[in-house]
Amino acid sequence: MSFTFNWPRFSDQFHYDAIQMLNTALNKGNKPPIIADKIEVVELEMGTQPPELEIRDIGDLTVDQFRGIFRMTYAGDAHLVLKTKVQANPLNHKLSDIHQLSGGQGMLAAKQPLVVPMLLRLSHFRLSSYVVLVISKQKGITIVFKTDPLQNVDINSTFDSIAVIQSFIQREIEGQLRQMFREDLPGIIHRLSQQWVKAKVETPY
Repeated sequence: MSFTFNWPRFSDQFHYDAIQMLNTALNKGNKPPIIADKIEVVELEMGTQPPELEIRDIGDLTVDQFRGIFRMTYAGDAHLVLKTKVQANPLNHKLSDIHQLSGGQGMLAAKQPLVVPMLLRLSHFRLSSYVVLVISKQKGITIVFKTDPLQNVDINSTFDSIAVIQSFIQREIEGQLRQMFREDLPGIIHRLSQQWVKAKVETPY
């Protein structure tokens, strides 16, 4: 059995809080060598289409808490715009990959790093995963992805016309996203839901 739910126009406060949490998640740990500066979210659009949940198992079901296992899929119109700086000269990292990607053809590139600003637009997210979902009136929403949810994401950037750099960016950003879904997104959802629970308690009517 599957069901859908309301996907409202999220508030400005929600967007602000979500952007701050995403900024923290995207900049923790070691970034890919091609990324030469912090990653900053400059636009977050949640879109108009919600994810779909197919019930696979129901555990706890009380007035105050629900726990279940779902198959979650998403093919909506959300998008994300990021700003950062990159080393536009790929000779400074993974030289062997450059030869492979360019088919062994000669490619001109300076040996000194060239750091330039870049905008990234992430869209056409396709997600599919089994998830454990707990919804509590007191504690908010807890979600655990049992499998890697990221099936596809389109990444457009300032360097789309340069195939080698675009390929690097696609791979590296996908890797960052997979790590974020696995390690950070459940915590982000939980903290955002706790703020929603707190607001409902403070203004119940």
